[in-house]
Amino acid sequence: MKLTKFDRGSATVELVLLTPLLIVLALFIVASGRSGEALRQVQHAADHGARAASRVATSRMSAIGQEAASLDLQRSGISCRNTRVDVGVSAHSGLRHVSVSVACEVDHAGLSLLGLGRRTVSAKSSEVIDVYRAD
Repeated sequence: MKLTKFDRGSATVELVLLTPLLIVLALFIVASGRSGEALRQVQHAADHGARAASRVATSRMSAIGQEAASLDLQRSGISCRNTRVDVGVSAHSGLRHVSVSVACEVDHAGLSLLGLGRRTVSAKSSEVIDVYRAD
C-alpha cells in the first residue's frame, strides 16, 4: 500500500491525541487501586480492633479497640489519612457485643490531574464479648 501525501504523519497525530487519554486512564486506575486498598485496610483494622476489644474487661474495651485498630492501620502501610476510630458496647438478645467503626480519608497525593475530591471510606465490625475473658 502506497502512502499519499495526506496519509503521512497520521500516526503521529493519533499518538498525540491518544497519549493524554491513556495518561488519564492510568491515573484513574491508580486512584481506584488506592481507594480499594484503603477500604481493605480500614475493614481489616475494624475487624482487628473489635476482636481485641472483645477479649478484655469492659472498662478497657474502648482504649484497647482504638489502639488495636490504629496499630493495624500503621502496620499495613496506610494509604489514607485523618483516621477516626470509634468503639461502642451494646446488648442485643441477651448477648453483649462490641462494635468498632473506622473511617479515613483516601490519600490522592499525585493525582491532582484527575480533580478528585475528598473520599472517605469507612468500615464497621462487631464481635460478641467473650464472657469468660471480659468482666
